[in-house]
Amino acid sequence: MLKLENISYKINDNNKIKTILNNVNYEFEEGKIYVINGVSGSGKTTLLYSIAGLISNIEGNILFDKNDLCNLKNHNERDNFRLNNISMIFQNLNLFSFLNVEDNILMPFYAKKIKVDFKVKKEVSDYLKLMNLEGFEKKTINQLSGGEQQRVAIIRAIIQKSKVILCDEPTANLDSENTEIFMSNLLKIKDNLKSIIIISTHDSRLANYADVNIMLKDGKIV
Repeated sequence: MLKLENISYKINDNNKIKTILNNVNYEFEEGKIYVINGVSGSGKTTLLYSIAGLISNIEGNILFDKNDLCNLKNHNERDNFRLNNISMIFQNLNLFSFLNVEDNILMPFYAKKIKVDFKVKKEVSDYLKLMNLEGFEKKTINQLSGGEQQRVAIIRAIIQKSKVILCDEPTANLDSENTEIFMSNLLKIKDNLKSIIIISTHDSRLANYADVNIMLKDGKIV
């Protein structure tokens, strides 16, 4: 279970205190897909970044696997926890332009010092084929369209089979076919690994795949 207790986040905006997250309380259960909806500025991305440990001055508690992420004050501790437990698809993708497609997907394996053998590379190739990117292993990121880059970022996240998968607008550049492929793979991961999957989106198509739909408004779950 991933539990949020009294999560708040405020920023200084032109000498005025602006509340981005306002006393959020929620329990996410394993083996479920949660889709978070809300207008731009409602706090969806900030909520995902908070769970990922990417924002340090969060008020409250984020409890997971006997850890309180808000108590991990050291950057290395947060980075290590995220690396071993959480995968994230960023809205801006966070791909490395100096690496080819295969190495971008394998970056978490390198970071965790996991041996990349034939089996792992075969899985990369299988995912690329599934996402209509067959033979793209050695292409550079700059050779890809926006939609193709989105699919690479998706593969990098789901191939890790993490306990928690966070997705920030993951289908923004995907057509209906690739959206269906992506969501069907998330469903398999949810069922097989009992992962907690949290999706922030404006895409109304994703509501049909959710176990739970959540509305976020003015930094609150309503």
